[in-house]
Amino acid sequence: MGSPCSPHIPPIHGCGRGYAGKSIRSAGAVALGPGAVARLPWRAPCGRTACDPIRSRRIGRRTVKYACAPELSRALSFPASPRPRFAHRWDMRACESPTQCITPTRIRGTILIAPRACPRIVSRPGARVVGAYVYGIDRWIGCYIRLLGMLMLSMLVACGSGSGVAPVYGEADPEATLRFAFASGVTRFDPHRATSSYDNTWLFPVYDRLVHMDPDGQPIPGLAAAWDYGPQGTWLDLELRPDVRFHDGSQLDAQAVRANLERAKTVRGSAVASELASIAAIEILDDLRLRLHLEWPDAALPLILSDRAGMMVAPAAFDDPRLDRRGVGTGPWRHVEFRMGNRSVYERFEHHWDPEAAGVRRLELRLIPDESTRLNAVRSGQLDGTNLASLQIDQARLAGLEVVSRVGVEFLHIHLNRTASHFGDRRVRQAMNHALRRQAIVDALGLGHGQANVQPFPEGYVAFDPESGRHHYDYDPERARSLLAEAGVADGFEFELIVPNISSYLPLFEAVADQLSKVGIRARPRVLEGAQISERFFGATESDAALVQWGGRPDPSQTIDLMFTPGALPNPGSHTTPEVQRLAKAARREIDPEQRKVALQAVTRAVTEEALGLVLSLPPATFALQPAVAGFETWISGNKPEFRGVVVRRRESG
Repeated sequence: MGSPCSPHIPPIHGCGRGYAGKSIRSAGAVALGPGAVARLPWRAPCGRTACDPIRSRRIGRRTVKYACAPELSRALSFPASPRPRFAHRWDMRACESPTQCITPTRIRGTILIAPRACPRIVSRPGARVVGAYVYGIDRWIGCYIRLLGMLMLSMLVACGSGSGVAPVYGEADPEATLRFAFASGVTRFDPHRATSSYDNTWLFPVYDRLVHMDPDGQPIPGLAAAWDYGPQGTWLDLELRPDVRFHDGSQLDAQAVRANLERAKTVRGSAVASELASIAAIEILDDLRLRLHLEWPDAALPLILSDRAGMMVAPAAFDDPRLDRRGVGTGPWRHVEFRMGNRSVYERFEHHWDPEAAGVRRLELRLIPDESTRLNAVRSGQLDGTNLASLQIDQARLAGLEVVSRVGVEFLHIHLNRTASHFGDRRVRQAMNHALRRQAIVDALGLGHGQANVQPFPEGYVAFDPESGRHHYDYDPERARSLLAEAGVADGFEFELIVPNISSYLPLFEAVADQLSKVGIRARPRVLEGAQISERFFGATESDAALVQWGGRPDPSQTIDLMFTPGALPNPGSHTTPEVQRLAKAARREIDPEQRKVALQAVTRAVTEEALGLVLSLPPATFALQPAVAGFETWISGNKPEFRGVVVRRRESG
């Protein structure tokens, strides 16, 4: 950015008239920038006309004006300056005439932008542009937010491009380093005690699983080359690959697999013991064959073994206190370095059983919580890829990055402790479902990317119930008030809602809280770090609800059992219903695939009708990649990619 672009920034006019004087609460708003701080020591007088025009750029059917400066701040204003309920403070000042420069004297926290018109934008040196987020939604925001997101990158592309010649890439470089960043770190490198499904991304390079999973969620051979159920599902036989080594040089055999599975069931602090509860005994048939004798037929077990429960640790490392920070498995890469809260480094394991798995010699995974920082690092070439927020998708594409996206089994939801507050009453849970405008949240928070849904599974998935559909609870505030009255809380109630200390969750909280407040339900936020949420909400069960994203599981019975049946950590209070428990058990024990599909849909239907969940949407798992990266795939499991077969190509020209 620099010299060709003037620092004088004009207002930008878009697809409509100015803000019509409605309150921000009734019309919604869009926010630019998590944690942005702009301190502008000047204010355009109301007698001043628009700033000097700089450049224009055609974006679709629209022409927008823009300018570049070393640092940019953008703000829109409206006649009234609302005060949010959340922990943001700002002071917006506006001029009356649409031809005048509109500038804030001080913006702290989140910069607000008016919807229902592609608004006038003013930029000025002195603050960074850090992204776009939605703040409170009540109406369709349409093209206005999308134009804003495109505008942000059009400025960067127009002013930051060089010759415009696209680089050409050739063959894969086997000696390359692949650098990737994620918003979530790893809890530990002991897979049996790792507590988050998002740990998997950091564990996959080190650990093979007994069963692997293809991008569509189907089980495929891993360390087990084959598996087969016995009559009526009374056992599951596993046949191991020959000549597989751990990173410490020891051999993987039936003894090592039995030791791993027994440890996963019994080690103190195991996060996967409940998932292996069906295994009654493990019989070694020979060096490469095992028989898992089952307490009951367990149709979920193959895909459970594609998760952390099936990750094989070198037995010599079981009691090594360094295991939490340095994994020892059979995976394509050896774990060579770990810095808590920073990065993890892996190097190719030359004796891996699949020579094509490690397409790069060195893999670096970094923890960068801020979404804009991650995207900027990919744009500048410091990273080869990262996961994106939905509002960054258009920005990444305009920057010339490859964007891959897929809706999977992750979902945003209000995770209720159904034994707290008034949430034990089905009518209250149903009322909350009717109070939410899910499509508005998807349209605004995700610019239309994602799937509005009341079910915990995506449309077309084996456990999705077509009878209930995605809109079983339509937006009906009158019905919500009626249900609350039937439940004896006609005047509403207040509950505590844990909110992650992540920038994109703050506007989501405002949107949800605003919609619930219209039927008298008042959400009181409690902001916690991710690790604290696990400890306080799931462990100590000391709060009413949490606004979080469920990371999904390879098999749908895992999600059903963990969230909606008693005894599992993700079900604080262990609430369920006899019917859901019966149907969940039947779905997990049905070995025939077609019959199991029917059983899974039945339990999903019961969960939906009982309103055991408060699903908001299924956001897409989206990644931005440098053009040199090839072989990267999106997985139905969401933001937990594997790097097997991913390569970095050599740059030949450009």
